[in-house]
Amino acid sequence: MTKMKKVIIITSALLLSACSSSNEKEQAFITSKEQSKSNVSVTNNPFFKEKKEGKIEHLHGVGYAGNQNAVYFATHEGLLVYQDNKWYETVSNKHDYMGFSATDDGFYSSGHPEEGSSLGNPLGLVKSFDNGQTLMNLGFYKQSDFHYMTVGYKSHTIYVVNQEENETLGRGVFYSKDDGKTWSPSQLNGLPQTAARTIVAHPTDENMVGISTAEGVFISRDNGNTFERFTRKIDTTTFMFQEKSVVFAAVENDQSILIKQSLDTKHEEVLAVPPLDEKDHIMYITSNPANDKEIVIVTMNGDIFMTKNNGGSWTKLASEGGNIGTCGRMSFCLPKNISLHNFCKIHCYNISNGWRG
Repeated sequence: MTKMKKVIIITSALLLSACSSSNEKEQAFITSKEQSKSNVSVTNNPFFKEKKEGKIEHLHGVGYAGNQNAVYFATHEGLLVYQDNKWYETVSNKHDYMGFSATDDGFYSSGHPEEGSSLGNPLGLVKSFDNGQTLMNLGFYKQSDFHYMTVGYKSHTIYVVNQEENETLGRGVFYSKDDGKTWSPSQLNGLPQTAARTIVAHPTDENMVGISTAEGVFISRDNGNTFERFTRKIDTTTFMFQEKSVVFAAVENDQSILIKQSLDTKHEEVLAVPPLDEKDHIMYITSNPANDKEIVIVTMNGDIFMTKNNGGSWTKLASEGGNIGTCGRMSFCLPKNISLHNFCKIHCYNISNGWRG
């Protein structure tokens, strides 16, 4: 029997390298939540300082971490946060966070330590309860860098795409429901033989995960073992789960569109999209868990927008920057003839603090 080939392109900005500093920084993992910092504020915390100008380089993920009504952007040079019409950056721990996934109690990530850190490389799988002030290692330290991963916002079910074998996992897609203590493989049955772009875990359903493809969004209710088409057939660039719906970005008639679709009835609601440059498309979507009408999108060209009324009006948070890099490795293969390709576009984003587009 000939095995069907499944092609997955996980949309996420790539590449390695850490940040700037020449003196070694003594840094260590915490071993329990109780060791994390008690101050998790952004605006009243010496760990953060306001960033009035600059660039966002190599964006690797976006989300509302820790139920703070603040949007976190994981970059090549640490975390940036947008809250109350201001941008903030961290003063230390400027790690190159890959596979960033925001959750109700912090965030999960992988990646590389900042330059000069005493931490080993790669970081493996880490979790932070305090906005990145401390990190707890959940495994794969100095073994694996998961560029592609997703974590349920409240369920905390973890999915990783493992590119290279490590001491625990082979190559493939795996999930864990106990913070990385045990892992099971996802079989990925039912996906089309076409390009896919985003893998996302449902915020509360520990068994639900979705993958966006050039033929629409496919959803699994058994941890990625079997998938079924959820949306109509449409070229979908990215998507996210809300509690009772899927919000997905797609390209139709060469135009970017944004649709909210009920998980129960599959009813579609078309959301207005801010004016985008020709051939620009939406590459990241996130929404505020406390208010699902508040949505943030990031485009391929580097524009960042926020709406607080389901697309009724949009505010520009950052304006387009230039292309600053290319991918070093464009594809890699997994067992069972599954080929995953990196759909990579690395950009700068110019922060326009206080400016509204």
